[in-house]
Amino acid sequence: MILTLACVVVVLTGMKAAAGVLVPMVYAFFLAVLSFPLLRWLTRHKVPGPIALGITLLMNLGVLAGLITLAVRLLISFNSDLPRYLRGVQRNLTDFGVWLDENGIVGAKDTINSLFDWNTIIGYATQQDVMSRIGSMLGSTFGTLATVFAGLVMILILMMFILIEATGTQRRLAAVRTSGGPDFSGLLRSVSDIQKYLGIKTLISALTGLLAGAWCWFFDLQYPLLWAILAFVFNYIPAVGSTAASIPAIVEALVQHGGGAAIGIAIGYGGINFALDNFVQPTLLGNRFGISALVVVLSVIFWGWLWGPLGMFLAVPLTMVMKVLLDNSEEFRWISVAMSQKKMRRGEVEMVGYDLDENEIVGGGASTEKPGH
Repeated sequence: MILTLACVVVVLTGMKAAAGVLVPMVYAFFLAVLSFPLLRWLTRHKVPGPIALGITLLMNLGVLAGLITLAVRLLISFNSDLPRYLRGVQRNLTDFGVWLDENGIVGAKDTINSLFDWNTIIGYATQQDVMSRIGSMLGSTFGTLATVFAGLVMILILMMFILIEATGTQRRLAAVRTSGGPDFSGLLRSVSDIQKYLGIKTLISALTGLLAGAWCWFFDLQYPLLWAILAFVFNYIPAVGSTAASIPAIVEALVQHGGGAAIGIAIGYGGINFALDNFVQPTLLGNRFGISALVVVLSVIFWGWLWGPLGMFLAVPLTMVMKVLLDNSEEFRWISVAMSQKKMRRGEVEMVGYDLDENEIVGGGASTEKPGH
């Protein structure tokens, strides 16, 4: 066990040090997995291979370039208004502290005002530009803003070659196994699961962004399109992404229209996320992606620590790949079982994705677990 943990530390240290190379590779792989159905559909409809590949790459490039360009322009416009919004937040907090003082909480105003150095924050917001902020946010992964664009080019190039090599992958892996290599059939099956997950997650994220943008427009916010893009992008981060995406819209509603509008925006975001995450997404995904909710949250924290903000967006797909690899290992299959989502059947706890014998029980808690099983 000590040797295994030491090896894990060495591997993680290497992955963290090589984030500038590994992150573009991982993103290229998952974008290729997400784009392959379009390429396959074009080739099945008699479109020549090079043309189908070019159409697929152009669509990916068009979507990425369009979103990035639009988001940066909106952020530049929002950046000029940011000091005004910060002053509005300061004013509302001060008013809230005065209200607390008037209702018997002595010193609340001074305590709230001492929490933040507003002059420094507003001065920093005035001096810093959008691109430097983006670079600092991604600095934990890429280091500088220049390497962000180099990473995007690397992603597109790698994605092109992955799509070129995608056809015939199953036969190639079978040949590798026949030649005495490892069996990658489980990992290949996980690719289709990841493909389905990414496709459905993209659809859910698009619906989230569309509904959030419409809700912000209904409340007459100044940047509904920016908040729609933010909701779309951050919805890829499980558990915390949707909540984080709602904060700027709530702040803008508070500054522009007061507390009632801010509460309305918060209720709208909460309703959208609750409906899509608890009704639409489970209906589309089913029980096939059985990862515990706790594991999902921990994976977001782990991949965020390892590869920065960009690691959070792929926390679930990367965890799914890890789960498949562990599931195919006799020594560490128990970790895969522990990561699984549990469900109830006939009063007993089952782990999703594992078929149990009639008398075999996998306990999930004190209320249902039987001693000795």
